[in-house]
Amino acid sequence: MRAVLGALAAARAGLPNRYELPYPQARAQLLAERRPWLDDGPACAQAERTVQADGRRVAVRTCRPPGASDERLLVYLHGGGWCVGSPETHDNIVRRLADGIGCEAWSVDYALAPEAPHPAGLLDCVAAVRAAAAAHPGARLVVAGDSAGAHLALMTALRLRDEQGPRPDALLLFYGVYTDGVDDASMAAYGDGRYGLSKAAHLRYLDACFGPSRAGDPVDVPGDDPLRAAPAFPLDPRIDLSGLPDTWLTIAELDILHDQSHAFAAALRRAGVAVKVDDVPGVIHGFLSFGRSLPQARAALADAADWVRARR
Repeated sequence: MRAVLGALAAARAGLPNRYELPYPQARAQLLAERRPWLDDGPACAQAERTVQADGRRVAVRTCRPPGASDERLLVYLHGGGWCVGSPETHDNIVRRLADGIGCEAWSVDYALAPEAPHPAGLLDCVAAVRAAAAAHPGARLVVAGDSAGAHLALMTALRLRDEQGPRPDALLLFYGVYTDGVDDASMAAYGDGRYGLSKAAHLRYLDACFGPSRAGDPVDVPGDDPLRAAPAFPLDPRIDLSGLPDTWLTIAELDILHDQSHAFAAALRRAGVAVKVDDVPGVIHGFLSFGRSLPQARAALADAADWVRARR
């Protein structure tokens, strides 16, 4: 992990702090930072398609590894604080996971804040899962995501449950965001950003996506959208977590989100949801992107895929 951090620091030397850039520039810089790490993992047959969501066209990148079965279908929601990231920045993660499970994957290019604040991204994700289920009838759906994408995967599953839509068979959630609270021990321990994601950057993302009044600049949001007023984070006690599919949680030790992930695992168990926790020691938030050099990233994805394949 230290070697990866050193390589990242060298690559960022002389560049502005991505977490402080305007979001269009931050998106471009994130892709530039990730590109050297993307030549990693198995080759897959890839294609581009679109689905419709709330009057918008949502791009989806499909990935089919050699020998893939149609028994399952993976829908992947990338991280990036709801504001940056894309199927391209997370392509190596998706290919590794799809190959490990042995299925086709759909990687969703959902709408990003602050241009499209909550619930636009969530609606895109729900529409993409619905479209995936319709395109592959009979396949067992696996919905996965990392960081903000883990949050979207979980909230998508809750919305589909409440709308009696296609039910995911399993959730894979990697170092996710489960509350907008920022006062636990791991937030205090790693909030200075020495391992990447800081408390200040996290708050900026939260403001941009969920809180127009907190973000400083007004955001034009329809005032009658019920999702705007609904609880947006699963650790809100008003949210019922019962009836969710079996869930795999990968947690990074050196991460501001570490403690809330364990709190979320406990909440799932109280709700009667089967949950498997993989707390990976010595790694940072976002570590799955560095599988080319980091054995823990390759192992974490393989373990999650093995858990899916072992389920009956």
